[in-house]
Amino acid sequence: MNLKTLILMSVIAVASMSAIQAETVTQIPGPFAPATYQTKQAALSQFDLGATGLNLQNFATTFENFTFASSGVVNSLSWIGQYEADSPAPVLGAGPNFQVNFYTSLGATAGSAIPVASYNIGTANQTLVGAPGPLAFYSYSTTGTPFNVVGGTSYFASIVAQLDYGVAGWGLAFSNIGTLGSVQDFGDVALTRFNDPINYAVNISAVPEPGSVAAILAVAGLVAVRRRRVAK
Repeated sequence: MNLKTLILMSVIAVASMSAIQAETVTQIPGPFAPATYQTKQAALSQFDLGATGLNLQNFATTFENFTFASSGVVNSLSWIGQYEADSPAPVLGAGPNFQVNFYTSLGATAGSAIPVASYNIGTANQTLVGAPGPLAFYSYSTTGTPFNVVGGTSYFASIVAQLDYGVAGWGLAFSNIGTLGSVQDFGDVALTRFNDPINYAVNISAVPEPGSVAAILAVAGLVAVRRRRVAK
């Protein structure tokens, strides 16, 4: 194998790896800076484990819209959250458990959204962002959401804390990054849908499906072999 062939194979390898890199919807500023909407810096997104009587357990769910240019598999998800000032206190240590849902439609009315995929992901690595305090922000991340997406198709994701509101109220932080527009279904005894001109601090990454990756690498390999044979 001569030097030209080695160089060509290196170029092909680099191009192939670039083709299979993750595509990311990025709405978390770096470094993180909070956004404010209607005097708040986060919107409640919580399944109230302690709800009784007429109070709804699913009293607050936020939905973030996203679209990828190419088809792939969601391989990582990260977000910023905040504990509400009206709730007793932040949940220190591990934090609450979370459920992540993906949707192709939110339905016509509040509370009618049916997820096409659901993942219980645990505490999602709760980490303090900045200074501690009653309204401190926390970062979260997970790789346990292998949801298949189709390029050019619009989806919604919800990230919901599984937590008794009597212990703490938790919500997704707002963000001014991206095409502004988000949804929240909220209500104590009946849900109302709110369409807001603000985003949530969420990053979603996807990589090509394994079959696509294999096809890219196979083509790269065939080209390299062909060039090697010609070079002999």
